[in-house]
Amino acid sequence: MSIESIDWQFILESDISPLIVFDHKGHILWLNEAAEILLGYTDHKELFKLALTHAPKDFGHQTILRELHYRQLNFYAFQVAYNSEEWIALRLYYRPKAHEERHIDPDRLLPTNLNLLLEAAIGIFRMEYDRPLSLLVDQELPESRIDQNGFSKLLRKVLESFRESERIDGSFKMTLGEFIRIDAKRYPVLRLILRGDHRLIEGDPDIERLADSLQISAFLEPDSVTLDIPFIR
Repeated sequence: MSIESIDWQFILESDISPLIVFDHKGHILWLNEAAEILLGYTDHKELFKLALTHAPKDFGHQTILRELHYRQLNFYAFQVAYNSEEWIALRLYYRPKAHEERHIDPDRLLPTNLNLLLEAAIGIFRMEYDRPLSLLVDQELPESRIDQNGFSKLLRKVLESFRESERIDGSFKMTLGEFIRIDAKRYPVLRLILRGDHRLIEGDPDIERLADSLQISAFLEPDSVTLDIPFIR
């Protein structure tokens, strides 16, 4: 077997580190699957600017140790490389996540229409707070097993954190190609995103506690909350 017979593109496409190749104008020439996921959280123009800012002065490559955060995606370093004026490559390296033991007993959870629980929580919120709320929801989502009482409490806490926001919008849908690992099993991700122009953070410890008890990953930002919910049949 010769080195020429190795499918290098397949290896790069399968790499868990996002890799993007830009042309000299910032257009994407090529990217791997991990980079496609990253572009769901940030704009490619921002990444191109990052590459240009940190490109080595001469042809070659340079690795920068710097924390980068794109919502729930966290990186500890990135590399910029080029050997032509026609293209430049950017590769980002994920920060390893601390190992967390997660357990769940699906048989003790009821199949639930999560959209109905979300609608109920929004209805209660609207009765208490006069705030415009626009949510794009996939009405075809199948039922998922969950602790109904705990999830309802979590939704109310999240919505209450936006009670002083002049506007609230977001989405609730199934993600593609993302999973939550619990008890050595992989579950698809249902993602609820809520955004506003102002969010109160004093209730964040309660949100995190409730989310942890439900095996939900909560990502809390100054103007948004993202809940990654395991889809359990």
